[in-house]
Amino acid sequence: MSLFINRTEELDFLESEYAKDSSSLVIIYGRRRVGKTELALKFGAGKPLVYYLAQKLNLEQQVDDFLEKTSEQIDIYQPKITKWDGALKFIAEQMKGKGKPLIIIDEVPYLIGGSNAAMSAFQAAWDLHLKDANVMVILLGSSIGMMENEVLGYKSPLYGRWSGQIKVEPLKYKHIVHFFPQKTPKEIVQTYGCLGGVPAYLNKFDNNLSFIDNVNKNIFHRATFFYDEATFLLKEELREPAKYELILEAISRGKNRVSGISNETGIPVNNIPKYLRVLISLGFVTKECPIVLKKTHDIRTSSIYAISDNFMKFWYTYVYPTRSILEINRGAVVSKINNTYDRYLGHIFEDIVKQYLIDRNVSNKLPIAFERIGRQWGNIKGKQKGKNTYEIDLVALNESSKDILFVECKWQVLTNNNAKKIINDLKEKSRYVYWNNEERKEYFAVAAKKIENKVELRKNEIMAFDLDDLCVLN
Repeated sequence: MSLFINRTEELDFLESEYAKDSSSLVIIYGRRRVGKTELALKFGAGKPLVYYLAQKLNLEQQVDDFLEKTSEQIDIYQPKITKWDGALKFIAEQMKGKGKPLIIIDEVPYLIGGSNAAMSAFQAAWDLHLKDANVMVILLGSSIGMMENEVLGYKSPLYGRWSGQIKVEPLKYKHIVHFFPQKTPKEIVQTYGCLGGVPAYLNKFDNNLSFIDNVNKNIFHRATFFYDEATFLLKEELREPAKYELILEAISRGKNRVSGISNETGIPVNNIPKYLRVLISLGFVTKECPIVLKKTHDIRTSSIYAISDNFMKFWYTYVYPTRSILEINRGAVVSKINNTYDRYLGHIFEDIVKQYLIDRNVSNKLPIAFERIGRQWGNIKGKQKGKNTYEIDLVALNESSKDILFVECKWQVLTNNNAKKIINDLKEKSRYVYWNNEERKEYFAVAAKKIENKVELRKNEIMAFDLDDLCVLN
């Protein structure tokens, strides 16, 4: 049975819209499999509702298909109507008497793909019949680019008519424990590093299998749901996904700057930024720069790129480069994961710690109330090449109070002495972060898979937390 986890803010917003004594048009979008349909149907439970999954048909066929499916749901004969405005008006009228009508239309990009006039037809329907009819209409879509451009964009016929928009994001790490109550915190991190927070993916993994057995069973077999999933996601959004695949593989190999990506892929360096912008807009890649810069214009030269979607990161690290091997020697790829996965999880763990700190910051459970948080790196003046750079996993700061928190994240088991050494090294690196050096108040933290005797560190005003703290059911 599929689980429905979290989404309380989204449901609260939808309920507030539904409670209004007026019509509402809400746009819900996000990457495929993230749980948009489940959210809309969860909200619609117990309400007078019709749900329509759009098809790629011409305009008249779309209207006919909509009327066929929705008439069946409210148990009426299908009328002969050929225009969207008339069809939507008719269905809304037939639903009245049992509460505020709720009309959900899923995969709106299919409507747009079937007819360029679809959004103009919806505009006419809304303006002529629905906006004053005390109904609620929800439009859903998985193609982020099409939803942002054709539905939400300035040139869209529907621009300015919606009363709310929700971009459904993957679940956070803290929610993953609900899917795997029998798993250890370590196994949950392993799974999150592979699947991220996509509910449809998480529901596919077997609670009774180990992480590596789940990967072997569900990802490495040609006939499984996951086998072509990454390629499918790109093809749904992009006409020519081949170059994007090369870029994602290059980033997964550690080529995180434009020049390095160009050298790895053979794509001209001047063309790389436009591909990266598309991948960023789709939520697959993120652009990072040091949270503290000496000069504002250093952003361009300091920027690096990382795969932000954990499933895509896992796929382009372990599956895409080895697909030919998987056909003849799956065990070799399993061995590669066993030998390298702890290293792979290093950056995943950083992101988990960042989520944890943000949650505690929102709840006022930290000694610092930070305004920004991110990674930090830079050069060290006067040091010889090879020793003239530094990196700090996370830095959080407050511009007004001049408080700053430095955090080191280690996907390791740390003894108390190891943790103290890490903190001492962190204090040394903090000296190279030039931000209000004369008046700032500094805080230090270490996060790890496991830290022995955390209490002693905390007595010395060091924040220390491990998986026992991070993997709490909430």
